[in-house]
Amino acid sequence: MRTDEQIRDDIMAEIDFDPKVEATDIGVTVKDGAVTLHGTVHSYFEELAVIKAAKRVKGVHAVVEEIKIKYPSDTQIDDLDIAERIAHLCEWNTTFRKYDIKAEVKSGHVTLSGNVDWQYQRADVRDYVSRLRGVNSVTNAITIRPHASQLDVKRKISEALHRSATLESSKINVDVADGQVTLKGHVKAWYERKLAEDAAWSAPGVTKVVDHIQIS
Repeated sequence: MRTDEQIRDDIMAEIDFDPKVEATDIGVTVKDGAVTLHGTVHSYFEELAVIKAAKRVKGVHAVVEEIKIKYPSDTQIDDLDIAERIAHLCEWNTTFRKYDIKAEVKSGHVTLSGNVDWQYQRADVRDYVSRLRGVNSVTNAITIRPHASQLDVKRKISEALHRSATLESSKINVDVADGQVTLKGHVKAWYERKLAEDAAWSAPGVTKVVDHIQIS
């Protein structure tokens, strides 16, 4: 059993190691494996990176996020500025152009819509937008076009889990229906649960992943 102090120290080390995190005033408190993150960052993308870093640490069972985004005091960015920057992305970025991604902006909160073929494309669009100054959050409503048989999806997920050296795939059950993948079973750490979820998303035709894996 890992102590809260060990978990906290590992989270701080993981945040410090992550090149996507530039902020130095991130605070971490841990109680019985439940983590609270606080402090300030320079962008929404950096905020997401801090949360992901914490979830990668063994012994973390839950994360409460109280991080604030702090822009320079002389920076004035309104919704129109954000919308114009997204419009430039739509004009110049090949992924945005290919899939006709659309965005709505309200008080710094961006809602994305459109259709893509793969989960990584959906994630890439979100990451591009989350890096823009002035963005406080991103709701990713982009959908994935189903284009593979259920048997093929289940086979690819099972193969990916078996290839992993750190995950006991025999403890993960995979069900596929109409492009939706449901994962059940038990793992020992949060990062193993994330590994199984990533394997599910890597299969073609997956439109949704429902993760019922328990950490025990």
